[in-house]
Order: sequence, then C-alpha cells, then structure tokens
Amino acid sequence: MAPGLQCGNRVKANAVTVLGARRAGSVFGPWAKQKEVHGYIVEVVGCGRGRKLKVKWDECDGVFILAPRALQLDDTASLEDSDEDTHSDTDAESDSESEDNLGVPEPAEEVESDLLKPHGTNWEVKPDGVVVDYFQGSQSMFKFIWDSENPDGHKNPYDYFCLMFPMSDVPDWIEKTNSRLSELKRRPLSTAEYFRFWGVILAISIGSEKNRRAYWMEESEGESARLFQPPAFGSRFGMGLRRFEDILRCLCFGDDDPTDRWGPIRPLIKALNRRRQEKVIPSYILVEDELMSSWISRKQDRTTDGIPHLTKIIRKPKGVGTEVKCIADGVTGIMLQLEVCEGKEAESRKKWSHLPSGTAQTLRLTEHWHNSERIVIGDSAFSSVTTAIECYKCGLFYTGVLKTASREYPRDYLNDTSKYTSRGDHICLMSTIDGCSLIALGWKDKTVKTFVSTCGTTLPGKPHQKHRYSHSGAIITTEVQRPQLASQYFSAAGKIDTHNHLRQGLLGVEEAWGTQTWWHRLVATMFGVTVVDAMLSYNYEQNASLSVTEFASNLAMLLIFNQLDGHDVEEGRRRSSDFLQSPVALVPVQFSAHPLRRLSQLKAYDGTKGSKEVEVRPAGNVTVSNKAGRGITVYDLFYCRGGLVLAMGAMWVVVAAARGAAGEVVVGALVSVPVVGLVLVSAVLLLLLLEVGAALLLLLLLLVAAGAALLLLLVAAALLLLAVGAVLLLLLAADGRGAALHLAAVAGAA
Repeated sequence: MAPGLQCGNRVKANAVTVLGARRAGSVFGPWAKQKEVHGYIVEVVGCGRGRKLKVKWDECDGVFILAPRALQLDDTASLEDSDEDTHSDTDAESDSESEDNLGVPEPAEEVESDLLKPHGTNWEVKPDGVVVDYFQGSQSMFKFIWDSENPDGHKNPYDYFCLMFPMSDVPDWIEKTNSRLSELKRRPLSTAEYFRFWGVILAISIGSEKNRRAYWMEESEGESARLFQPPAFGSRFGMGLRRFEDILRCLCFGDDDPTDRWGPIRPLIKALNRRRQEKVIPSYILVEDELMSSWISRKQDRTTDGIPHLTKIIRKPKGVGTEVKCIADGVTGIMLQLEVCEGKEAESRKKWSHLPSGTAQTLRLTEHWHNSERIVIGDSAFSSVTTAIECYKCGLFYTGVLKTASREYPRDYLNDTSKYTSRGDHICLMSTIDGCSLIALGWKDKTVKTFVSTCGTTLPGKPHQKHRYSHSGAIITTEVQRPQLASQYFSAAGKIDTHNHLRQGLLGVEEAWGTQTWWHRLVATMFGVTVVDAMLSYNYEQNASLSVTEFASNLAMLLIFNQLDGHDVEEGRRRSSDFLQSPVALVPVQFSAHPLRRLSQLKAYDGTKGSKEVEVRPAGNVTVSNKAGRGITVYDLFYCRGGLVLAMGAMWVVVAAARGAAGEVVVGALVSVPVVGLVLVSAVLLLLLLEVGAALLLLLLLLVAAGAALLLLLVAAALLLLAVGAVLLLLLAADGRGAALHLAAVAGAA
C-alpha cells in the first residue's frame, strides 16, 4: 500500500484482487494471477480507517471501489511536475509509448512455460496420459497371524478383540494398577476382573443413560410394574459401582516420569502399534490420515496437570483435543500405526524431523513397511513432491491430493479451468526428480482436484457415481468419468474417516467415559479404536455384516462373563490372581429420617444429595461409603446397625442418672449390669459385621459412654450422702430443741 494516495494518482493492483478470480481468469487467461492492471484514482470516499478509493482502470470498463491497502503507486507512469519542461520530445514520445503499452498481456507461450517450471522443476505435458503403471508389486491380500492354538476354528468377537488388544502387556498393567489399589487399601485386581471392567465400559458406551451411576440402580420393592427396568449392573455383572470407580481411578499403563508429560498414555499407544505389527499383514494399499480425541476441560494445556498439547481443527466435527496421525489398511480400514501430535518442540526431536512435517510423519508411520513396494494414500496434510520422492527412496509408492504444499508442483497450471471442457476431463504432466518419475494429475469434477503420484495410470477407471433426488422423490444416478489413478485414490482415501465415524459417532466411548483426566480421554479413544478394529476384522474374515452396536453388545457380554477366573485362595485370603466367584450385589439406597429401618425397606438411589451406596457382599460383610468415597463416620454408623447400640447406651445413661438423682443407687447399678453386657456383645458382633477400624471406633465411643455413666453414678452417690447428712443434722437439731423445752416446763412446774 502506498501512503497518501490522492485523486489523480496513477495506481496498479493485481488483476485477481480487482476483478475476482473467475472474471480475471476469463479476461486474462491462465496468467491472471501474475497480471497487473493500471489506472488512476477518480474519487476518495470516506476518511480514516474506513477510507475507500474509486479507481478507473485502463484494461477494463467501469469504476471499482477498493481499499487503499490493495493499491500501489504506479511509478512507471508518474510524471514529476518540476521536470515536465526539461523533457525532450523523444523522451515524451517514449513515455507516451510506454504508457500506451501498459497492460498489454505477455505472450501465452511464455506464461505457460513459466507455469510448467515451478521453482525450476520442468514438467512435461502428456497429451496421451500415462498408460504403463510403475507399480509392479503384488496386490497382497490382508490377513492375520493367529496363534498355533486352533487357528482355523470358529472365532467369536472376543477372539478378535484379543487379537487387536495388546494381551502380552496386560499382566504388567494389572500389576501397576494393583499397586495403586493397594495404596487405597482396596483388594487387588485379577485378570478376569480387568477384562470385566472393560466389558462394563463397553456396555456403558452403548447404553442410553446420561448418568453413569444410573447403570447401577437396582429395582426396589413396590416398583416391579415400571415400564423400563433398571440396568442393575451390580447384581447382573458382578462389579459394584464403588469397585468400578476404584479401578477407573487407579488405572495405570506406565511408570510416572516427570520428564515425559505424555508418559501416562505412551506405553498404551506403543503396545497397540506393536500388536498390529505382530498380528496384522496389511494389503498392498496403506492410507494415512488423522483422528481427533475430543477434549474440552477447565484445565488448559498451560497447567502442570493439564493436557500437554491441544490442537484445534475447525473443519472437524469435534476439532478441539488431541490430534493423532494414523495409518490404516486400505482394504479393511483397520488401524495399523498411531502417532500423537505432541507439539512443535517434541516433533523436532523425532526421526526425520529435518524433512517437512507431513513427509516426516509419513515416513515414521510407514517405517515398518519400508521396501515392501506398497502404495501409500495420503491427503493434503501429508502430500507434497518431497513426500512422494522420499517414499520412493524408502521402497514405497505414493499417491496423494495436493492443495497447499505446491513447491516444485505445477498447481497453477492444473487449476486453470479453461483447460477442461467438461466434468470428468483430466490433464497429465510428468517430471523426473532424483531418479523418481512423478505424475501430476488434474481431474475436473465440480472443482479441479490435483494429485501427485509415483504410480498409477490415466486409463479410464471406475466412474464416480453421484446420487441425487428428483422433485418426485426418485433417485437419479449420474456418473463422472475419472482416470484409474484418481479412482484408486478415492477407493481407499475414506477408510479412516469411516473408522472415525464408527468410533465417535456410533460407539461413543469418549462421551460415555466422563472424566476430568486428559489421558483417560485418550485411553477411551484407544479403546474405541481397538473395538472398531476388532469389528472390522470380524466382518472381513467371517464374511459378516454386524454393525458396531451389535458387535459391541456381543463383545461386552463376552468380556463381562469371561472364563479367565481362577482360584488361588490360601488361608482364607484372596490374592491378585483370585477372581470373586460370588457376584457382588450393589444396592444403591437413600437413607431417610428413620435410622432403624431395614435395608430392604429403603428407597432406590435417585441421584439426589444425601444418598449413600451400600455394597453388600454375600458373606454378610457390609461396607458403607458415601459418593465421594470417604471412610465410615459416626453419622454413617448411626444410620447402620451401630445406631441401635448407641441408642440403648444413651437410654441407659438417662435412666441411671434419673434413678441416681432420686437416691436409688442400688437399682441403677442392677440395671447397668445387663446393659453393659449388651454393649460388649454388640461390640463383638460389630467386629464380625463391620470393618475392624469402624468397630474399634464404636467400641471407644461405648467405653466413653460407660465412663460417663459411672461418673454420673458417683455424683449421684455423693449427692445422696450429702442429703443423708443433712437429714441427720436436722434430726439432731430437732432433738436438742425438744430437750430444752422439756427442761423449761419442768422448771416452771417446780
């Protein structure tokens, strides 16, 4: 922008800025983006920051209103007033000729040749296209590597889940989880209960309840006629709510490393990648794209315990969270490798960081399959000329859509819509860089789509079918012709997008797993990826067509009622490998104002405040805890079986005090003997029925009450002794007064 533009100044601007891309292309042809138009300012509109300029252009009719920042002062056409008289006629003629030649377009051949040499790279137009495919590798079929045990037998969804889940790392993860459970003084976790936990997670994800605790609601008395029965996960699946939340809170996959902020989730991702390398042989096509693990929390990435790196992608349905670059099989859509985007600083320390980010991520994701001569399909986030060349050097072919990374690529030439006559037309260019033969393809659909590839042909491929509805409701199918290279790309490019839809849109583990811990959200995402991979594997190998909901329902039941339980009981103590055979019935209750009512008479938990959850084990052991997970308090004990004992003790204190004050010490002592015996018996029963710590607390309270009662008895005895002494003194005084009167009477008679 030139400062101080006034009326009469000669200015220049880009043709696309003045006329727009479409009109400039129709007027100036393929060199419209490089074309400058010239004119002069006829009027200044407005003032200040809102000032606009009306410009009359030499190359086009009409007056256009533009902002000052879009204009530049045309120095080639300006004449200084002080030098007008000193100019010669020859100079004037040359100036007039130069002014007359302003805006004359350069020859089309020169502009077109420049467009075919982006950054010095020569591209050659191929009118006949490419008819020989450079891909000579075998179109290998997708298959799994099963264990030697019954490799060809019937397999259910649980088998495919175990194929995708890193089973070899499960014992280590259980050990780390048990270490955290022991810190909370909870019983250790077994292998069967570990997979039961994941089954409950999966059951919650396909349920319809909004509140996770509602899945543990039990049917209470008098409510058997309700329309929808409560889920009752506790009694049906053998895992109480408190046990589920304890496992969820203590879940662990790696050691705490303060130097690695991604440490809680990194071992899980590495295990998933390693498992797929060991068990999956992909087809000849690999697809790379990204997935999002949605995360919106109060704890931002600047906090020490918040998410280390947050990515925002506007075009995504859930575009705020953790971005994960991934590569999948081009036939089945099963995820093969995952890589978390950890931020610019962390990415600079990874392998191949000296290359562009899209190229480096492609090489890292495909490293396990280098020199396998497979075809890699990538979107615009990965595609570039550099990516295609580096993949070729690593023994891979590459095909991708190119939008922004246009260095050394003839994008402007291929985007010229005037070169295409109708939808379905294509233009093919070729170049050789570092011994790699590159293909640049432009295919005209509704818009022009540009491809860069090291394989494929421009022979007719599978047409693109478009389905539309007519006004009468009939489906109209139209076909758009496309070359084989574009057809091969679009046949596999949407596999990861479909996978994301199955995981986020239909399964929804992340939404069901409500959490405020950022890495728990990533664990939910990885678990959803594993379930969807297992479903795709089952449908592909078993030639089935189960939906993700049907597959998840069957898998959840198989995980919950798994056969991994084993007995290892020694001297009545449970060890980590023992599985709780007797199911745990979770009875959510709400305590009322009547502390002595039976548990069977209490109402079901309705989510309101003041509710407690009582976990009742078959052995009769009762553990009381509130929703926050705190220990037993005096308030809780009063509303349990200890309330009866405390009430009887209080009644005994009142009776003893009243009778002691009345002087009946012997009667109070006789009453105290059975009450003290009852207190001791109740304490022994509580040792058997309640936790040891709670029983000791109650016993201490009872001893304090007994001491207070004895103190009241001593006070009553002292008061009684004082009363007896006062009576004796009164009697003595009364006797002395009577003797004196008697003596006076005798004296008077005498």
